[in-house]
Amino acid sequence: MTKLLRRGLLWLTAFLLSIILSNHLAIGQTSEATAHLLRQSRQRYEAGQLNEARALLQQVQQQAQGQENGLALAIALSNLALIDSEQGNWTGANREIAASLQTLQTTPNTSEKSTVLTQVLNVQGRLQLAQGDAQAALQTWKRTALMQRQLGNINGEIQSQVRQSQALQAMGLHSRAYQEILLPLQDRLQQPPESSVKAAGLRSVGEAIGIVGNLITAQEVTQKSLAMAQRLKNPLDIAASQLTLANLLYAKIRETRSIGGLRTQEQQQIQSDTNTALNLYEQIASTPSPNQLRAQLNRLALLIEINSSETATELAATLQPEILALPPTRPGIEARLNFANSSLRLQKLKSTVDLARTITLLTTTVEQARNLNDARLIANALGNLGRSQELSQQFGIAQTTTEQAVLMAKAANAPEQTYRWLAQLGRLQEQQGKRAAATQSYTQAVTTLRTLRSDLLGINAETQLVDQETLEPVHRQLISLLLPKDNSQPDRDTLRRTREVIESLQLEEINNYLRAACFQSQIEIDKILVPQKTAIVYPIILPDRIAIIVSAAGQETRLYNQPVSQPTVATTVRALQDGLRNRISLEFRQPSKQLYEWLITPIEAELQRQKVETIVFVLDGVIRNIPMAALFDGKQFLIEKYSLATTPGLKLTSPQPLQAKALSGVAFGLTESRTVTLPGSAPKSFSELPFVQPELEDLQREIRPSTVQLNAQFTRDQFQQTLQKSQAPIVHLATHGQFSSDRDQTFLLASDGVIGIDQLAIALSSSGATRTTPIELLVLSACETASGDDRAPLGLAGIALKSGARSTVASLWKVSDAATSQLMQRFYKELATRQVSKADALQRAQRSILDDPQFRRHPYYWAPFILVGNWL
Repeated sequence: MTKLLRRGLLWLTAFLLSIILSNHLAIGQTSEATAHLLRQSRQRYEAGQLNEARALLQQVQQQAQGQENGLALAIALSNLALIDSEQGNWTGANREIAASLQTLQTTPNTSEKSTVLTQVLNVQGRLQLAQGDAQAALQTWKRTALMQRQLGNINGEIQSQVRQSQALQAMGLHSRAYQEILLPLQDRLQQPPESSVKAAGLRSVGEAIGIVGNLITAQEVTQKSLAMAQRLKNPLDIAASQLTLANLLYAKIRETRSIGGLRTQEQQQIQSDTNTALNLYEQIASTPSPNQLRAQLNRLALLIEINSSETATELAATLQPEILALPPTRPGIEARLNFANSSLRLQKLKSTVDLARTITLLTTTVEQARNLNDARLIANALGNLGRSQELSQQFGIAQTTTEQAVLMAKAANAPEQTYRWLAQLGRLQEQQGKRAAATQSYTQAVTTLRTLRSDLLGINAETQLVDQETLEPVHRQLISLLLPKDNSQPDRDTLRRTREVIESLQLEEINNYLRAACFQSQIEIDKILVPQKTAIVYPIILPDRIAIIVSAAGQETRLYNQPVSQPTVATTVRALQDGLRNRISLEFRQPSKQLYEWLITPIEAELQRQKVETIVFVLDGVIRNIPMAALFDGKQFLIEKYSLATTPGLKLTSPQPLQAKALSGVAFGLTESRTVTLPGSAPKSFSELPFVQPELEDLQREIRPSTVQLNAQFTRDQFQQTLQKSQAPIVHLATHGQFSSDRDQTFLLASDGVIGIDQLAIALSSSGATRTTPIELLVLSACETASGDDRAPLGLAGIALKSGARSTVASLWKVSDAATSQLMQRFYKELATRQVSKADALQRAQRSILDDPQFRRHPYYWAPFILVGNWL
């Protein structure tokens, strides 16, 4: 069940039960006794007493059946379905919602019946989404939106539209959710007259946009919700919007901090966001509202995130008596778990935290969750208890507790918890030397992760599922256990499994980056045909070594280990990055030669023996930040020996020769300088690109027919319209652009503004009205990766894959305009012969620059151009 769904269940139940209690809705036959029971069941539910609420609803069910009161019976059944879904009883939930709808079919048609039917259908949609049938949920909510409009229920219609966006997001259609639903809804909610309903609706839209991944826009929308609530002087809405805004800032802080290597401006922005979020949490905590404790708990979590251990310790001590005094209800248990989780994180910063007290708190919490018979809560409590036992070095006890958490999470159909506790179980088993068991647990965790692709990131600071910090270690620890550390060769199946795992990590990172379940592949990796004289090379960064797996056509896959620590690799890569960008220095040579010795020297004899001419790298971690072409053996660069390409994963690549395609192109360019303001950033200036025009003229000469749109012709709208009408297999973009691990900072520049990654994907997609074939080659000739951003290549990979282009040629840093123009002219000249692959064409183009005396053989001029995807 998604986080947004879980937040909505309480609201929907309260709304459903209040229907028959307010404005004398409708149920003429409903006795005062039945209404009283419904009122009590609502109170029990809001207090987290699900079993008590169930008992009361069952009484309503019996009375309604005796009185032949169809509407009361339908409401009782739908709320029983909600309770069963929260407790993981999906069979019961589905049975009850079906019975509720069946009851309404036999109830006479009245306006009251229509109102109840819309709410019962809303429950059905939530159950469908929670169980993975997003398409059915979408259709259900389209129906309820229409019904709410016919009933004149603006609030209900808005809520149904927000839920439609959730269903689209669950299907990975984030751009469609934003463009078709959220953006128009945002405008509608800001139309007069203002109301509490519209303030709450804007807040919901802000949260939904945050799920899409556009945190900056989400903040802007939530700010409008807050401003409206303040004008209406509604303290509850003010507190709720402040909490959403603070949580969005917290999510932005976590996302930015995960990048590493931040510039001064970015560090200053983090500090500003942190101060704003902390102030908002403090304001909420000082004003009576249902969100007071949540705000304090989120403030505690943020203080720990920024390593403010002293202030966090003081706040934790202040909160502890209130936490211990909470009643054993669902909200109380969730607050205890939130507090315990922060206490465990704080213990890592400050070892003086009393672990024994946290263990006692969690032991009590486990029993309280058992009394509620809530499998999800039980699993969460057990998992955190196991984690606290691990930190206190009680590995055997922690393993037993974590095994129980895994079983309970599976029983509750909670894959996000199953993944988390399987990863913890694997770590505990590994610490005790149980390699086989740890391998099995990590393998199950990686498999479980595939069901979580649409839920990797979220804005709720209390219920983060899987982030980068927990994503990588599981995959790397599994690989580390699968592969031997010595020079012995593992069997073929082990090497296949290892390649599957590293490709799975690459895939999850990209889906995580895109905030969508966009890419998956069921192809078995050993069944992918690799052309002759081609080697696929996987350099995998492990804590204590680089594991290099080489797979070549018709040859046995082999493993080569290079003992070197992960921090040492990272330091060397960063030194090479700095050296490659400094065109007046030869400082790149030492780190380049070192990386050559680590990555190429161990496999070079095998490559020569197999007469390899093309190397395709599946790069991992920090190595993605450097062009393999610039690796230097002391005499020659790697590009002088082999044609090269990279791919996020062999399973995501469809090697097909370009020679078999009719060549034509469409190109866009910007020669003029521009200043733009990116979301959350200061204005940024981009220089003129005077060589763009001759670069595009060369393209028109070599690739015929080709059309060009330059400067004022290259607008965002014209770009999209032209591409969706074109069938040209080659698309060339000669304009400024940037790849970043932050989606908001990944863009291309048109004459009238920036083209973001989602807009670019829509324009390049082959699903347009007239384009029937995918783009064979996308060229981005004037782009760069964000400096100091170790995960910036995810932006390039994200564009390459989301656009649907089979191959992408792009630059990793700003290059001499003249060198770029010359390199592109040679690249297209080679392609036009129809005799060489794209990798060969790029190699020849790069060597032409390398051998040109005016560029002094410095890789600054030719190395940044890389080929991603299909290399043929």
